[in-house]
Amino acid sequence: MNHAAAVLIPALAVSGAAAARAAHTPVFTWQVRGDVNYRQGIYDGADLIAVLDMSTVDEPMQALMFFQQVPRPILLRQVKLAPGGKPLVEAIQLYWKGRDAITTVLDGLTVEGSGTERLTVTFTVKDPADAVRVVRTLTVTYDAALDSYVYDLRDRATIATPEKVSQGGPVSFEICDPWLHDCPAPSQRFPGMWKGRYRQYAYESRDGRVISIPHNHVVRGIGQVTLKPDGVFAALYEPDGCPAIQFLDGTADRTRISMCPWGYDIHIGYPVPPEALAAPITPHFRFFRLPDARARAMNAAAVIPPVNPSLFNGAKEIPMYERVSSFEKGLVIEQPHAGDLDPWFWVPRDEKGAVWDRTVGRTGASSLKIEKETDGVATWYAICEGQGYFTEPWTPCKGYEISVWVKTKDVSGPGASLGACYHIPNVTPEWPVACSERVAGTKEWSRLTLRMGPPPKDTSIMSLHLQLTGKGACWFDDLEVKMLK
Repeated sequence: MNHAAAVLIPALAVSGAAAARAAHTPVFTWQVRGDVNYRQGIYDGADLIAVLDMSTVDEPMQALMFFQQVPRPILLRQVKLAPGGKPLVEAIQLYWKGRDAITTVLDGLTVEGSGTERLTVTFTVKDPADAVRVVRTLTVTYDAALDSYVYDLRDRATIATPEKVSQGGPVSFEICDPWLHDCPAPSQRFPGMWKGRYRQYAYESRDGRVISIPHNHVVRGIGQVTLKPDGVFAALYEPDGCPAIQFLDGTADRTRISMCPWGYDIHIGYPVPPEALAAPITPHFRFFRLPDARARAMNAAAVIPPVNPSLFNGAKEIPMYERVSSFEKGLVIEQPHAGDLDPWFWVPRDEKGAVWDRTVGRTGASSLKIEKETDGVATWYAICEGQGYFTEPWTPCKGYEISVWVKTKDVSGPGASLGACYHIPNVTPEWPVACSERVAGTKEWSRLTLRMGPPPKDTSIMSLHLQLTGKGACWFDDLEVKMLK
């Protein structure tokens, strides 16, 4: 790998097909277009290449889960990275989040260079108490060598009351949390579903390697991202464009990056020690489209580091959640999802005893087994259904019909059951787990059924619970989940 190529160099030689692309001369403007719901943003000629969005988030689950504590986020959305191209970055956040301060108030917006090849838009944002103020200067240009727009972001944050913000310790600000267009892929198949994009992030590591963070909803514990100076962090690979972020002027050394396993958004953290809060905080980073040859090279060179062995008790593969399932398929923890779906999974919860049995099944040769010698509850658990988990929109959903088959052996106590619950992740449950009939003793395969009514107004997410309460063994197989419309 050529490390010299890792720095974005605007003076690359241009020839052949690249010369034709270089003929593009941008004319950037900031425009406001009026209709019933006006819009404003950045144009290149007549092409809208980025939209300023300050809409109130009122969808009850998926979006609000992403924008925790920020019901009216300030965003640059539908960001195009090449002339005539499609949006590759769905949103770039224009606010900071700290421990107790979120800069959700747009206090100023100025534009310079409208009608030229270099547009500068300055956003001034602050928190409601005016404790943290951030001036974010966005400069948009076109780089012919890359055939890419470059969105260069220079921040200057000032803290009015450092001692109050720090509370005696370091403060980690989330300076951006971008997410990508059509990513993740749908978790279930449905009419009109989008085609997911990208299978991994890859970044240029301080140790000289290209490190992969695979796209699946399982992967955690992949280790800290350690970018080399001016290193690139990119989404790979799509032939029509791979978005990249580059951290400049020492920002890479200070930045803490992680991938959210839910939405694959990129958490960009910027920790600041208490003694540095009195001075301006000045991260510098930019978005651009990675040249195809370099994207291919990074995609081929990327290696996946070992996952923390304590994750899922050292399992390499866990059962996949499907609406119609005999539990034959699994998700490999250290690999990107394959195919056009990006499914969720089953995990053991509560007491020990849940194992993925690859030798016993009602159909096929697999089932989810629970075997234990204690009186409490052991569970196979999946948080998997609803719009917040990348299924079809929930608006017409009238509820669910759920069934699964269970086989029991020497079960004492209440027995084996099927449960489901509407809930909001990371929030104390408000709704009880609905439960099917229970099966105890020793019985061959019996069908358990459960009908859930419409989702409550505050959420669309449903979890499933395959449980054994009491001692003994049971096997679950042939799950079927039907959304009612």
